[in-house]
Amino acid sequence: MTDLGEALLKSVRSGDRSSHESVEMATSASGGESGFSAPRRTNDELPPGAATFRDSRRRVDFVLVYEDEGDEGTIETREYYHTSLRKAGLHLEEVNPEVEGGSEEDTNYVLLHAPIQVLMKKAEQLSWKMPLNDIEEYEEEKGSSCFDHLPVHTPLNTHKAKPVYYTGQFRRDKIEAYLNHDQPEKFFTNAQRSRLVYDILQNVQFSDKASDIGIDRLLESGVYNSAFPLHEGPAKPQDVEPGGDDDPETLRQELKQYWARWGAFYKYQPLDHIREYFGEQIAFYFAWLGMYTVWLIPASIMGLLVVIYGLVTMFSFGVVEQTCNDNATNICPTCDSCNATALNKGCLYAKLTRLFDNELTLPFAVLMSFWATFFLEYWKRTTAKLAHHWNVMGIEEEAERPRPQYCVAASDHPQKPNPITRILEPHFPESNRMPRYLTGWSFIILMFVLLLIFIIGVVLYRTIVIVLLSKTKLTSEAPVVTSLSSSVINLVIILIMSFFYGMLAKALTDWEMHRTDSDYEFNLTLKMYLFEFVNYYSAVIYIAFFKGRFIGYPCNYYKIFGYRQEECAAGGCFYELAQQLLVILLGKQIFNNVVEFLKPRIKLCIENWRRKRKYGALVEDESEQWKMDYHNCEDYGGLFSEYLEMIIQFGFITVFVAAMPLAPLLALLNNIVEIRLDAIQFVVDMRRPVAMKADGIGIWQNILEFVVKLAVIANAFLIAFTSDIIPQIFYRYRHHGTSGLEGYVNYTLAHLPSGCNYSIAHVPSGQCSYRGYRDVHGDHTEYYYELLVIRLAFVVVFEHFVFAIAGLIDLMVPDIPRSLYLKIKREEYLSQQALVEVEHEDEMMKD
Repeated sequence: MTDLGEALLKSVRSGDRSSHESVEMATSASGGESGFSAPRRTNDELPPGAATFRDSRRRVDFVLVYEDEGDEGTIETREYYHTSLRKAGLHLEEVNPEVEGGSEEDTNYVLLHAPIQVLMKKAEQLSWKMPLNDIEEYEEEKGSSCFDHLPVHTPLNTHKAKPVYYTGQFRRDKIEAYLNHDQPEKFFTNAQRSRLVYDILQNVQFSDKASDIGIDRLLESGVYNSAFPLHEGPAKPQDVEPGGDDDPETLRQELKQYWARWGAFYKYQPLDHIREYFGEQIAFYFAWLGMYTVWLIPASIMGLLVVIYGLVTMFSFGVVEQTCNDNATNICPTCDSCNATALNKGCLYAKLTRLFDNELTLPFAVLMSFWATFFLEYWKRTTAKLAHHWNVMGIEEEAERPRPQYCVAASDHPQKPNPITRILEPHFPESNRMPRYLTGWSFIILMFVLLLIFIIGVVLYRTIVIVLLSKTKLTSEAPVVTSLSSSVINLVIILIMSFFYGMLAKALTDWEMHRTDSDYEFNLTLKMYLFEFVNYYSAVIYIAFFKGRFIGYPCNYYKIFGYRQEECAAGGCFYELAQQLLVILLGKQIFNNVVEFLKPRIKLCIENWRRKRKYGALVEDESEQWKMDYHNCEDYGGLFSEYLEMIIQFGFITVFVAAMPLAPLLALLNNIVEIRLDAIQFVVDMRRPVAMKADGIGIWQNILEFVVKLAVIANAFLIAFTSDIIPQIFYRYRHHGTSGLEGYVNYTLAHLPSGCNYSIAHVPSGQCSYRGYRDVHGDHTEYYYELLVIRLAFVVVFEHFVFAIAGLIDLMVPDIPRSLYLKIKREEYLSQQALVEVEHEDEMMKD
């Protein structure tokens, strides 16, 4: 054992002040990490890009920022907190930089450094797993792939790949069993150090009250403006001469060069490096997004084949020929002041409908249902592999502390002991909270009603515009103009409602006074997803399942506010449904990406303008990383909006994929951009987030499972009631003497009921037809009810078949692969053996 190892071992076992001093002596001699005071060492021994205190020896693990001193109470609270941090073992150094021109900037930085003993103690308290020393390094099992010969790998996935070691739960008294135990600077990564320091910040008091703890409450009350770990130097190598070596020096620069740039869109993501820099929570997001994007490739190919097949057979398809060649059949007016139109006026709609609604649509819907099921099952197994690989499998959640807002609101009420820790903490009475909860959901119901009113408004808009255009020269183009303009209007309403509801949902969830962050996140997620589900999908559901189905028939139409309800074209509503999906999906993706790209840049411009106006100059000294991160980067806002955007998209490509086979392709193109855009934001535009641990994607996994089940049912109803596939198959069965669909279009049209006459001005021939299976009295025919039974039977058979296969797959394919199960057992065995060997060596040394 080295002298440094003996000193560290002695220190972490005893934990007293004298042992700390011995470690300082050892580390001073060998260039290691300090105890509670800085050792003598050079700056070269620190990792590249590491910011340090003025002594150039102690690295900065975390930064607290406040711009104004505040009143006397704020100053006292801050001083008390600083004293508590020092008692917890952290080193503090305050910095007040000056701007160019001599005027003093009122931005204060409190730099924090955690000695190795403090970090080890906290890691042991949190039951962290650390890589074991002198235990065989194992290789991850990788099968051969056709992609191995393609240029999809980056240096971070090949010769810079992270080594893999067996791990064991960390114990300070067995320190020799762990990797790099004699190299304190390498024992914890920068992300791990910042996570441990953050846990200390969350558990330190800022007043004499035991319940007044945590940096979050100080941020909420304005004692500090921000708190964040530092990036590892600038995003790009500095001072590189033309033609010189610009190889990345830090992990941040590696991520920027090989991942967070547009030119790497076709490359694999370096998930291990992302995890090392940002933590498991963010790494799981990019792992899920990356796998989802890759799985979209086969879905896009299948959808593209459906459209290509429809395009190839468009002009020879019987229904298209019958529609385009029939100029004798008149379709009844679609409004009271409209004129009858020839059937062949719907030729374009019949052709466009054929693109998406053809013989391949049904197998495509079945395959996409299985695709969604397989995707979820594969992701579960991937989650288990990554959780084990990243040492977060089965992590125990720490007892959550009350949220800062909860503590402030509960300050006027008696405190109650925590059921786990028995420490008195703020308590907001349930009798006071329940009325808030009910009021909040009342507002949500009100928003749903408001959204319904907007949908009715769009429907009335279409009805009125059809009437107005029928009186102009645009009579034949009226359906196209009306449908397209209403889709755009609906998209604008969706985006506006989403923006305002996001603020309302957050305000209501704050007002409901949820005690913990997990309760808060669950309720906010539930509110947002329910509203966004209705917001984005309501217009689509209306067109797919309600439009033109409850309108009555000629001379007996059901009216709303004196206007007839809108009805589908002679070829059905399938084309309009596909158009609505295309406008919403494409418009939403373009809008979100533009906002995501411009938002941080606009914020930076505003911040620079504000500082220049206030101080007369901008800070030009870029050598201080904490200053660059605070002024040039925006705060990390969490992954909520990112997940929500992707889950809404997932709904479009699964729930309504039968109506829009191109949806997976549009999602694929968007996600290729989304991955790199998010990567650039995290690496360049955002302050470095705290590396939080997670063993998966959390509640979003449950939402995905709900969407997959809903998709099966929705696609069954789309095929049965919106598509013409089932009616065409049934028509062939009933008229088996025909080789194709001869006479099908006229068979789906009903004639005017007896006694119903249109004016000569609107129907010159006096006769017209309308879509429906009705007799001369306006009653449904026997064929209608037979077809209805067939449709309902198809829904039952379809969803039972898919759910049965999905259940069988879930039963046969375990979430944890057997190879991983054996690997976990072997790791547990080797971990125990390593600790036993270290204990045996210690006993021999004592003897």
